[in-house]
Amino acid sequence: MWRRAGARLHLAGAATGAGRSVRRRPPPPIPSAPSSSASYSPPSRHSNGVFWGSVGAPCRRLSNQPSGGGGGGACWSCGATGAFLSCGACGSVQPVDPAVDYFQIFGLKREYNIQGNNLEGKYKDWQKKLHPDLVHSKSEKERGFAAEQSALVIDAYRTLSNPLSRALYLLKLEGIHVDEEKTINDPELLMEMMEMREAVSDASDSQTLEKIQSQIKGKLETWSASFQEAYDKKDFERAVEATQRMRYYERAVEETVKKL
Repeated sequence: MWRRAGARLHLAGAATGAGRSVRRRPPPPIPSAPSSSASYSPPSRHSNGVFWGSVGAPCRRLSNQPSGGGGGGACWSCGATGAFLSCGACGSVQPVDPAVDYFQIFGLKREYNIQGNNLEGKYKDWQKKLHPDLVHSKSEKERGFAAEQSALVIDAYRTLSNPLSRALYLLKLEGIHVDEEKTINDPELLMEMMEMREAVSDASDSQTLEKIQSQIKGKLETWSASFQEAYDKKDFERAVEATQRMRYYERAVEETVKKL
C-alpha cells in the first residue's frame, strides 16, 4: 500500500486474490472466430460480476482478411470473391460483416501480446481506404457502408491498443463477460487505492507525481503479464482476476494524469 513518510512515497506488494465463483450465461453478442477449446469447466455460480458462457464457440467464416488474407464472400457490386471492408477488384466498400472480430480486421492472431504487429500503421491504412474524401462521389448506399466500416475500425483500434480493453475483449470472444463496475471485496487493495489517491492529492510537484505514476504503471504491467500467462493457459478464473486488478491500477494512472 501507499504510505507517506515526509515527502517519500513507498509502494507495498500487490493485492491478494479474491473469491472467484461464477455462473453460466449465454455468450455475449460479439463475433467470434475459431479458437482452441479450453479444458476448464467453470462452476454454475456468479461472483465478482463475472458471467461464464460457452468457451471456444463456433463462428462464421470471414469473407477475407486484410493484408492478403484468404478469400470469402462475394462483393455486392462486382461479384468478385475475397472482398473485405473494401473490394480489391472494384474498390467498392463492403457492408459490415458481423463475423469479423477486431483482430481479424488488422490481420492479427487472436492473442494478448500484439506488440510489434504495427497496429497503428494497419489502422491508418484502413482509414485511408475508408476516408470520406475517397467515397464522397459514391452512392448513398456505399457512403453508408464506409461510415459504418470506419466506425468499426476506430472502435477495433481503440479496443486493441489498450491492454485492459484488449484483455476484456479476448474474454468476451471466449464467451466470458466481466462486469467492469463490480467492486472487488479486497480490503488490502482498496486501502492501497485510498492511500495512493491521498499521495497523488498531496503531491506538490510533477517529479513526485511522475514517480507515483511510474510505480503504478509497474503494478499495471505486473497484472498485465499475469493476464497473459493465465489466458495462454486458458485459466480464465485467473485471467478475470487479473483484469479486475488492472482496472484499479489503470484508473490510478488516470488520476496522476489529471493531476499532471
